[in-house]
Amino acid sequence: MLNLHSKIHRAVGAMWAAEIPLLLQCLEGKDESFPDSAEWEQRLLKFLRASLDTLEDEAWTKGLSCELSRWLSSSPSSSGEKSFLYKALGTVLGACKEVLHIQEKLLQHLEGANAEEPSEAQGMISLLSHAAESNFHTVLDTLTMFASRLCKGQNGRISRRKKMELDSRRAQATRSALILAHGSLALRASKEQLLARLEGDIVGNILLLYSCSCRDLQNTLALLQSITDFSSAFQAVGDSACFNPSLKGKLLEILTELLKKYYLGTPVSPVPLKVVLALEQLSKLKPSLATKDMCDILILCCKTVVLHPSAEMMLKIRKSQQAAQYLQLLQTSLKALGRLMVVLLDTETSGFFQNIVHRSMSSDNMWERKRALQICSQLLAACEELRRGDACKHFGSLVGLLAPLTCDPMPTSRQLAVTCLSSLLRIQAKATNGGIETGDIGSLCEGLNDCSTVCQLQTSSKIARIVYRNFPLEHTIDFMMAIKDTFQKAKGMRVRAAGRWMITFLHMYGEDICRDVPLITYILRSCMSSPQRSMFTPFLSQALVILIRCHADVTINSFFPAALSPQTVRHEGE
Repeated sequence: MLNLHSKIHRAVGAMWAAEIPLLLQCLEGKDESFPDSAEWEQRLLKFLRASLDTLEDEAWTKGLSCELSRWLSSSPSSSGEKSFLYKALGTVLGACKEVLHIQEKLLQHLEGANAEEPSEAQGMISLLSHAAESNFHTVLDTLTMFASRLCKGQNGRISRRKKMELDSRRAQATRSALILAHGSLALRASKEQLLARLEGDIVGNILLLYSCSCRDLQNTLALLQSITDFSSAFQAVGDSACFNPSLKGKLLEILTELLKKYYLGTPVSPVPLKVVLALEQLSKLKPSLATKDMCDILILCCKTVVLHPSAEMMLKIRKSQQAAQYLQLLQTSLKALGRLMVVLLDTETSGFFQNIVHRSMSSDNMWERKRALQICSQLLAACEELRRGDACKHFGSLVGLLAPLTCDPMPTSRQLAVTCLSSLLRIQAKATNGGIETGDIGSLCEGLNDCSTVCQLQTSSKIARIVYRNFPLEHTIDFMMAIKDTFQKAKGMRVRAAGRWMITFLHMYGEDICRDVPLITYILRSCMSSPQRSMFTPFLSQALVILIRCHADVTINSFFPAALSPQTVRHEGE
């Protein structure tokens, strides 16, 4: 190219003389930071566009687009060459100025591509995205024209052959590709372009294409990705922009219906996880959602992401070929759910703590507990950052729920439980404008990783003493109720950890909780009806001994049947 530049076009001589040697250095290995294939493609496309801008020759540019179009049509579908040709042709069309020529070439390849093949579908998106760099409105007008053709006759009378054509798998795959293309265009649009065309054309076309699709997994995932993309693009416009409230409501309705459809459905479906990612972006658009709507959506998201998949399904997923991809999506969704909760912090968090976190952290499903802990840690971190004291309302119950999880079978859950406790202490200190005595909780975490259960329990007890130094005694009953919940539902090490935390608390504050003794003894007595009482009876006995030493008459009158006299009970107790 460097030697033939005068025969290609005289105008590129100086520019190519400077740029081509740099490209050659990469190919010859002289450039130490040799780019990967994606970066190399970007360099070539950038070089191509710079060359076309230097030419400023419309006839030559059109001729090049025709030649690339011919090569594209004759290239094998799955070849890497064809993938690059889609991008190259889009780049050249982006440099063209003649609207009819751009539309002709775009329609030619949109109609000719077989979107059933993933490489072809991605090629269509690349073609449109690159062409829109400098011809956004022309490309979007062409897309609108093509979308209307694909949806033509959905509400009218058409021939049987035409209906079969519109309902074919190829047509459905093409609709999915076009839905994705609209989201991609939104990401590349300027502020002015986005404000002018987003609601009426981009979102309008997406909803039109989705409404006339078969709404299978491919169509649904395309819709969710496009919502995520255009919502992200709209956020970048700035705080002053306001999204159409009715349109936002319609999108939220679609997303909510999808969550309900897949909730308790096929657990391994990526749809509910993708819905969370879309909701995270959409919820950030102004105007904000009503508090009740936001709470309802969050609770539904949490039920979908935290409660599922089940333990049995997790084992099946881990053995499947798509395990890594699905588990990565699950983690991404959990993080997105955490960020989505930050939006709710502008209103309140009590309903969320009560409805989801409390129940899931005492679940028998260890993966569910882990996911609930991840959500809880993110919510507490957000409360801490935004200086919200909402979590303090649940201090006692959260400590009671987190305490047993410091000895959870999963090491990650043990660490997350300590992370949550540390955040809770800092939030408590800021809310009360007091200092906190945290000791070195970070170093204690190492003891929780020990293989010895004895070491884990000892470390958990040390953490308990640190937490209790900062415990507000008005939350005593909430704490005891959470411990009772663990006694009745949990097994093994979690029960032992709960018992140790309860005994440690009573040793430290037994003298100071006289007014709560009747309720505490009622809670302890209600535990005796549990079929698992043999596991925690020793801890109940210890607790009663401590309470009797500190408040003998109140404890005896509250716990033991009226038929037994206090003197008899005291004598038998001694």
